[in-house]
Amino acid sequence: MNSQKFFFLGFTILSAIFLVSAAVIGHLLNIQSETVFVSTDAQNVCIVVDAGHGGEDGGCVSSNGILEKDINLEVSKKVAEIINTMGYNAVLTRSQDKMLYDMYGDNYKGRKKTYDLKNRLKFARENDADMFVSIHMNKFPQSQYKGLQVYYSKNHANSEKLAQSIQDYCKQYLQSDNERSVKKADSKIFLLDRAEIPAVLVECGFLSNAEDTENLCDDEYRKKLGLVIAAAVFSHIES
Repeated sequence: MNSQKFFFLGFTILSAIFLVSAAVIGHLLNIQSETVFVSTDAQNVCIVVDAGHGGEDGGCVSSNGILEKDINLEVSKKVAEIINTMGYNAVLTRSQDKMLYDMYGDNYKGRKKTYDLKNRLKFARENDADMFVSIHMNKFPQSQYKGLQVYYSKNHANSEKLAQSIQDYCKQYLQSDNERSVKKADSKIFLLDRAEIPAVLVECGFLSNAEDTENLCDDEYRKKLGLVIAAAVFSHIES
C-alpha cells in the first residue's frame, strides 16, 4: 500500500473515532474504508512521544496562566493514541504531570533538569525506539508570531525528512497560512543535540499569541493537531 493511500485510510477511521469537524474531514478524505492494513515491519516500529516539561517545570506560560506542560501532555496523549490505534507502537515518556529526573533512581541532586532530559533519551534507548517526537509550545516577546514549527536533529538524516513531513502536513491540513520552515537544532536543544535516532521537536504554537493559545486550549483543535502529527509520522514510515 502506498503512503498516500495509507494516509487517507487512516484519516477515514480516525475521523470516526475522534469526531473531528465535518468540514475538515470532508476536505481531508476522498475514499471510504473499514480496514487499514499495517505491514509486519511497521508493527515493529517504536515511536517515542515525549511530552515536554512536567511537574515543577511548567515550561512557558500564556498571559492567562496556561502552562505549556499541560498542553504538551494532552497533545502527546492524542498523538500516541492515534499511532497505537493504527497498529504501530507508540510510548509516552510521561503520562502524568511530573519531571523524570528520578526515573531511574540516579543521584540527581541539584541537577533535576539535566537528569530529566537525560532520562527521556535513556527511555528511548531502553525501548529500542526508531523515532523520537517531542511535543512543546513556543513563546515570544512579540505576540504577533504564531504557528507550528518543527526542529530536527543533525545526528540522523531522516530527522529532517520527518520534520518536513510534519511541517507540510500541518500547512496542508491544519494551518494553511503557516509559512514556517523546519530548522536544524543546535546544541541549545539538549534532546535533539544528543539523540541518535530520527528525532524532532514540534513547537505546536505560541502561547504568546492569543489565537494560538485559544486553539491549543480547545480539545477539538488538539485532536486535529494530534491527527496531523500522527499522519505525518505514518507517511514518513511508509515512504
